[in-house]
Amino acid sequence: MPKLIRTKWLNSIPGRVALVFCLVGSLVWATLAAAQQKIVISVDGKVVEHKTLQRTLGAALAEAGVEVRPGDVVKPDPAAAVTEGLQVTVKRAVPVRVLADGRTRVVLTPPAPVQRVLKMAHIELGPQDRVSLPLDATVKPNTVIKVTRVVEKILNEKYSLPVPVQKIPDPNLERGRARLVRTGEPGEGVRVVKATYVDGREAKRTVLEEKVLRPARKQIIAYGTLGTVARGGSVIRFRRVLDARATAYSAATGRYTATGHRVRPGIVAVDPRVIPLGTRLYVEGYGFARALDVGSAIKGNRIDLFFESEADCRKWGRRRVKVYILE
Repeated sequence: MPKLIRTKWLNSIPGRVALVFCLVGSLVWATLAAAQQKIVISVDGKVVEHKTLQRTLGAALAEAGVEVRPGDVVKPDPAAAVTEGLQVTVKRAVPVRVLADGRTRVVLTPPAPVQRVLKMAHIELGPQDRVSLPLDATVKPNTVIKVTRVVEKILNEKYSLPVPVQKIPDPNLERGRARLVRTGEPGEGVRVVKATYVDGREAKRTVLEEKVLRPARKQIIAYGTLGTVARGGSVIRFRRVLDARATAYSAATGRYTATGHRVRPGIVAVDPRVIPLGTRLYVEGYGFARALDVGSAIKGNRIDLFFESEADCRKWGRRRVKVYILE
């Protein structure tokens, strides 16, 4: 009975239509299956086989769920036609920092040589520039490339020659004194210099050539060698002489010196940085003395001379004197 029913249904018009549709569908499916192309995709460390009816590689990758990001490199080109067995490689871009010229650039690039990354960053290297990595080294994620700019310049510089000083003894000049015999003048020269600048700052300079344009004129100074003078019928031997401004003072300022001595004629207050305490002196117009006192106002070539009376102090006043530092 079932066989009879199937036979009658197949011989009917609806049955014949259904049969035709089945045959046509099978043929279409077979045709589509035969038209599909298989491609092999290498991406993110995996190999994926994908069958597609897409005509271009870009469309096939999108169909396979492979996202092509900015900086990624696809081989062959995404515009290429899909063919059976096509081998596809997708190299993912990684961030690389490039430090140069005071700026930091971030370049998205697949693993590539340093030299190529610099080109992508639009950085040209000078003949002396230094790069922190070898140019043929392959970058990795978060690689940092530092470019140090090195520039060499040849400079012509003028310079001053120092004044040479010659000292000559003068037996007519007291020790501690000097006299200018002849003034000197600086000379002038020129030099050729190779200056090396690292990132805009001078790091080294090498003198290649020097030439004197005008020699310096020597300065001559006479120094005193006279160590004795006759004063008050005595011959005084001294180590040096200096000019000082001398002021008088009396016991009204105190009866003891800073060194603990009782004040008396012949005691002098000095600046110990100029005349050490305890030094024997001869002060013109005053006589023999000794440096045994100090004062807050006694600075440099200034001394105070002790007198017994206020009248003598007023008489002396303030004057310029020669002070002989005795041997």
